[in-house]
Amino acid sequence: MLTLVWAELALPDAHSVPQTRFGVLVEGSRILETGSYDALRERHPSVAVVGGEGLLLMPAMVDSHDHGRGLGSASLGVPDDLLEIWLPGLWNQPVIDPYLAAAYDGLRLLRSGVGVVAHSHNPRDWRNMAAEAELTLRGYADAGIRVAFHPPIVDQNQLVYADLEGFLAQLPSDLRAQALPFANAAPLERADYFALCAELFARYHDPQQHNVHIQVSPAGGQWCSDELIVAAVEFARQHGTRVQMHMLETQYQRAYAARCWRTTFVRHLDEIGALGPWMTLAHMVWADAGDFALLAERGVAVAHNPSSNLRLRSGVADVPGLIKAGVTLGIGLDGHALDEDQDYLRELRLAWTLANRPGSASPTISAQQLFRMATSGGVATTFGAHAPLGRIAPGLLADLVLVDWNAVRGVWFAPWADPFEALLRRATASCVTHVMIGGRWTVRDAHSTTLDEAAIVAAIRSELAMQSDPTRRPHALVARALAPYLRQFYAAWEETK
Repeated sequence: MLTLVWAELALPDAHSVPQTRFGVLVEGSRILETGSYDALRERHPSVAVVGGEGLLLMPAMVDSHDHGRGLGSASLGVPDDLLEIWLPGLWNQPVIDPYLAAAYDGLRLLRSGVGVVAHSHNPRDWRNMAAEAELTLRGYADAGIRVAFHPPIVDQNQLVYADLEGFLAQLPSDLRAQALPFANAAPLERADYFALCAELFARYHDPQQHNVHIQVSPAGGQWCSDELIVAAVEFARQHGTRVQMHMLETQYQRAYAARCWRTTFVRHLDEIGALGPWMTLAHMVWADAGDFALLAERGVAVAHNPSSNLRLRSGVADVPGLIKAGVTLGIGLDGHALDEDQDYLRELRLAWTLANRPGSASPTISAQQLFRMATSGGVATTFGAHAPLGRIAPGLLADLVLVDWNAVRGVWFAPWADPFEALLRRATASCVTHVMIGGRWTVRDAHSTTLDEAAIVAAIRSELAMQSDPTRRPHALVARALAPYLRQFYAAWEETK
């Protein structure tokens, strides 16, 4: 079955110049030929054709770090704050069925032009993570989006970093008792975790069509012992998969490394053998610039999350420094976009704007560089450098997006203007018209072809309505009561360099 996809303008990859009247011949799940639409049409006069004037063709993009919650935390009653204060509030969020959350998240991402999502799972119940994983993977599959799925594991510092006894000692006795459940380790033993990952890997990991990658996730350096991190790396290397960790999201995590090891987190990870081309580190807001060359040398990738970093008051990652050092970069929504809309094109606009810093000596980061982070860089960050995605070229998997170019360019577009800049400065999810994943149309005329989105939304609303009684959410009061004590606890850490 052949399909010819074409557009007035095309951005085949982040390194090529824009192409006009560009066509892509798709056979099955792969790209068979690319080039002049008119020449391809002449050679294949009977194939089905999708596209036309007034459209822009580009590869599907990659959400390199997310959590698949379905809805934003603000709408679930968890207000933004410092990460260390915000996290206990997540205990209070109502539960959304993992299938519905993944299906709805997948639908929204596809309509934003995203073809791959890196899903860092937030367990509803740690003891039931195997069933949650299956439901989540089925939700993404039914939506039609590719996923890198990594269940998390933690084994320390659940409530505060390093000094739990000191923190609990400053609490009133009644609050101390209520805080203990937040501090208890997750009920998942290391052996059980890796057994689960091995089972998921055997059942779902797909290195040929890349519909699902099963990866491992020691959730963050401060939440995981060295032994756990090393075990995760060993698992990944033995199975030919990746590790994704939250890393240096806040200044307190940098201070934790300084207190524990008198060195940087990155250098400590290198000392224990954790850094390598199998590793993706999410956030990296408080990474030391002196470590960027080491990250590049070891082949470590970084998933940048600009909206989330701003909303949780973490700061702005040094994207220009990471680019200069040659670090592979992707961009992730983290389930925490500024507008809680999972609009990946809007996230690119924010990432590009923040990357260009004040000062005449600051480097200029181009729209093309950001486009690379969203496409081929995102593929390398999420699936690894050899996955055949992120570009439009013969032999690669056919993940294509058609955008309403007339809506993007507006009233007038100068002949000398840069289409990459127009896309990043003006486009939103509302401009995405058609999306093809692996040769299958998952979005046509801005609507899903795979699932009834209205039915998914109705099911989520019904589920949440049954959990709307605030008196049934006691953790909210505890999290709110802990907030000033957490603020006081970490205030002392701000002096640590």
